Amino acid sequence: MSDTLLTPFSFVQVALPVPMRTLFDYRIPKAIALRHKLLPGMRVKVPFGHSVRLGIIVNLTNTSQWDEQQIKPITSLHDEQAVMAADILALGQWASRYYHHPIGEVLFHALPVLLRKGEKPEYRTESWWVLTEKGQTYDPNIFGRAVRQREFFDAIKEHPYGLNASLIKSLGLNTSNAKALVEKQLIEKVQRRFDQQPELVQEIISKETQLQLNDEQNQALSAITHYLNQFHVALIDGITGSGKTEVYLQLIEKVIRTGKQVLVLVPEIGLTPQTLTRFNKRFNEKVVALHSNMNDRDRLDAWLMAKSGQADIIIGTRSAIFVPYQSLGLIVIDEEHDASYKQQEGFRYHARDLAIIRAKAAQIPVVLGSATPCFETLMNAWQKKYQWLKLRQRAGAAQLPAMIRVDLRNESLFYGFSQTTLQTIQTTLDRQEQVLIFLNRRGYAPTLMCQQCGWIASCEHCDVNLTVHKRANKLHCHHCDKHKALVYTCPECHSDKLTTIGEGTEQIEMQLSQVFTDTPIIRIDRDSTQRKSTLDKMAQQIHQHDRAILIGTQMLAKGHHFPNVTLVVIMNADSGLFSADYRGMEKTAQLIMQVAGRAGRASKKGSVLLQTYHPNNTAIETLCEQNYQAFAAQELRERQRLAWPPFTHQVIIRTESRDEQEAYTLLHQVRQLAEQDGHEEIDLIGPYAAIIVKKAGHHRYVLSLKSSQRATLHQLTETLTHWLETNTHSHKIRFAIDVDPLETY
Repeated sequence: MSDTLLTPFSFVQVALPVPMRTLFDYRIPKAIALRHKLLPGMRVKVPFGHSVRLGIIVNLTNTSQWDEQQIKPITSLHDEQAVMAADILALGQWASRYYHHPIGEVLFHALPVLLRKGEKPEYRTESWWVLTEKGQTYDPNIFGRAVRQREFFDAIKEHPYGLNASLIKSLGLNTSNAKALVEKQLIEKVQRRFDQQPELVQEIISKETQLQLNDEQNQALSAITHYLNQFHVALIDGITGSGKTEVYLQLIEKVIRTGKQVLVLVPEIGLTPQTLTRFNKRFNEKVVALHSNMNDRDRLDAWLMAKSGQADIIIGTRSAIFVPYQSLGLIVIDEEHDASYKQQEGFRYHARDLAIIRAKAAQIPVVLGSATPCFETLMNAWQKKYQWLKLRQRAGAAQLPAMIRVDLRNESLFYGFSQTTLQTIQTTLDRQEQVLIFLNRRGYAPTLMCQQCGWIASCEHCDVNLTVHKRANKLHCHHCDKHKALVYTCPECHSDKLTTIGEGTEQIEMQLSQVFTDTPIIRIDRDSTQRKSTLDKMAQQIHQHDRAILIGTQMLAKGHHFPNVTLVVIMNADSGLFSADYRGMEKTAQLIMQVAGRAGRASKKGSVLLQTYHPNNTAIETLCEQNYQAFAAQELRERQRLAWPPFTHQVIIRTESRDEQEAYTLLHQVRQLAEQDGHEEIDLIGPYAAIIVKKAGHHRYVLSLKSSQRATLHQLTETLTHWLETNTHSHKIRFAIDVDPLETY
């Protein structure tokens, strides 16, 4: 064998999934260098501490800052080719720097779970039973009394490609019946890769034709089409029901015709199936989904289809931004304002922002769509950094709903409803139309209290009250997920005079069913839609009834089209008015407008009732009498006056510990270090207690850093992060860096 090295480098720098913001140097053994060409993006096994870890090669080099004699060698090479594409590796490195998160955790987050565990990047194989040459000419009448064998044999003859386990089950057959047929050499078992398998359900579906675009939609489509072969960011700012999706679909068709792939990001898993159905009805091309409700095997197969170019359209939630593509030509981000695009634990990235970074590197366009764009996006549109395309006309004959404030002051409420609201609901139902009631609080009630001694059922691990779930007969903490059996006597004074305070969707459903006895009442929240396909079944049920009452949380606010809903009731429009979070009113307004958009989406005119104790509040008044853009302009002026994002940049540092004083002291030291650094242009706020100080047994404190100079802010954050990493190793304390936070408490 020649001594020519296939890998002419001495060392590799490896990213490991550990909470350390560094790469680790390892020596390349000559045996590996002679036989393999190592590349960035390959996985290797390396010694780490007392164990062997799987890592990802990031760089190859001939020098190291460490003593070369002390550098350990690679244990083994795990791949013959890079599993992480160069553009994803670059995106991960950028994200690690920008979000100040350990590079190893970022890169492993970008891989499917099975690849993180060391499995090969290969499609799954599955057993199929197919006819042999003998079976193709066999006379089935010879089976005689072997009825089950005959049924199995007939089924295979009807499916020329064969039968797999799923198809056998759907036909009511059993694989045990195949054994005798195999022994008779009439059928045989073969293994097929996932990407080589046929569609299990062969249906002739007439593909949905393009809808006729109105002038606004046509202008938006033409404007974006002009930039299809270059980096460009376009905001489609369209009121609910204005046909944003149809613009996406026609734009996607243009991109696919050029032989390129398209990534469509949606905010919620619940929206993925209905989006997938719509795309499948429209396109003959291969459309695949990617979201966290899929099992690990399905996710890897979808990932491989995108990477190989076999998938033309990929529809996914935020993690799909890290999927590799053979030829990506367009990224569409639906409901770009949605907070679901920002990961709130661990690696706290924002998929919308990473999409723009990725598109810039690939020189392709990004389309952001929303009826209520976030303030950062609106600022970029106002400053002409993004192309601003406005759709102000609803598709077809549909009209925007009237927004009506219902004054709750001095009102006697029936389980949270005013008499005006109840009468309007009845009138709507009498017209054989549907009502949507929005309350962003699931469960029966948020509080259980003893009337005798004042005891309140609270979580042992968090500073919150336990939510009452009557049907499930439990008390549940929606923050740490702990739950226990519902109690009927006070544990302190043993009184049975327990009462609930406040309303949740479960209670509203029970109370309204007693008032509107002849009306179907359908509750849609996380509790009622836990089972797979439940949401789809509920949607079908809604479409089957002329009159119905829909009760739900924000799950109902996004993407659903219920043409017979003409009245929307927002039970508590005041929820964001007095929030400690400066984004509180922005989030509330977005939710109100998104929910309001469910009304009057077809030919019937709709209306929205906003129940409020503050009908003359400027924000609510502007939303009702003008529009979201007027509200946003008003709020942005206030943000500018107070020097809050998007007029400044912000980083939040959080600490948490079982010892409250320890969490506070550490952040106090961080603040002192920041002050010593001498950056007068950076505003420091805190440390202050989080709104929920104790969560899952840990006490939490927050320090806010704010500056108009992004570069200076990130330099200081890097310094503080390294200090924190060094000073938390020996303590049972955790810290988190949140860049561009959506929550400031």
